[in-house]
Amino acid sequence: MKGRSLKNIITRWARESYPSLISPWKAVVVPSVIIFLILYLLEPFGIARIESGKLWMTLGSACISAGVSSLFVWLLPWLFPVYYDERAWTLGKEVLNTLALLLCIAVCVWLYVAGIIGMMPSAGLFFIVLLWVLILGVFPTVLFVMWNRNILLARNLREAQEINLRLSERHEAEQPPSSLLLFSGGMKETLEIDARSFLYAEAEGNYVRLHYLSPKDHRPASKLLRLTMKQAEASASSASYIVRCHRAFLVNLHRITEVEGNSQGYRLRLEGCTEEVPVSRGYGKEVKLLIEGNK
Repeated sequence: MKGRSLKNIITRWARESYPSLISPWKAVVVPSVIIFLILYLLEPFGIARIESGKLWMTLGSACISAGVSSLFVWLLPWLFPVYYDERAWTLGKEVLNTLALLLCIAVCVWLYVAGIIGMMPSAGLFFIVLLWVLILGVFPTVLFVMWNRNILLARNLREAQEINLRLSERHEAEQPPSSLLLFSGGMKETLEIDARSFLYAEAEGNYVRLHYLSPKDHRPASKLLRLTMKQAEASASSASYIVRCHRAFLVNLHRITEVEGNSQGYRLRLEGCTEEVPVSRGYGKEVKLLIEGNK
């Protein structure tokens, strides 16, 4: 039971949205410069015992870091755009990508060092180099993650204020056009509602929970149907103001009352709802433009 619970926690953690890089070129240059300075000035891992060629060894290691990082920042996203799509980028993918990056750097530095010192690449040397890379990689990785998150937080807070300004200009009397939405799940389950009553939809495994205002008392209600988010999005396509804001959420733009910014994107407060709806960074720009266009 505990093992299953731990597995669920790890799975949810790995699927959490993760912000992509603001400045890819800085993700290449800054860590490489930090690595060079640490190696050349502090001379760790026995570098101080090198009598000649210390500059070229440390400079070469930094250049290898920059070269491999460039592959992960530009080439791989270009070759595999679906996998690296920022809308589907998660914390799990970020961890795997970072580990793969460090492993590739370790392999290249291993071959480079073996060539510099004139010996055959060995398993012992590889594990020593891998340890160097893992230890050194912690500093630029942590520093860059914190820097990137702070930039995203400041930007999203500023944009959230701009969106709230647009929301405050929206006329109370404005009503979106009415249309009837039909959501069909498995086992012949369906939900038919007025699009204006729709609040948001949230993916829950193989199901989607639809939140809406009850036609009887106009209070928030919900229904769980067996369908995908893609099917739910298609069912709501007749209402242009119901849009995807996250890989696991649909939202009614006309029900938004306030927007809050964080490092992941935005969080939306909806009329009559206690729960907030997240907006991932990949959908942030589109949602912002749509809200401004529907003020």
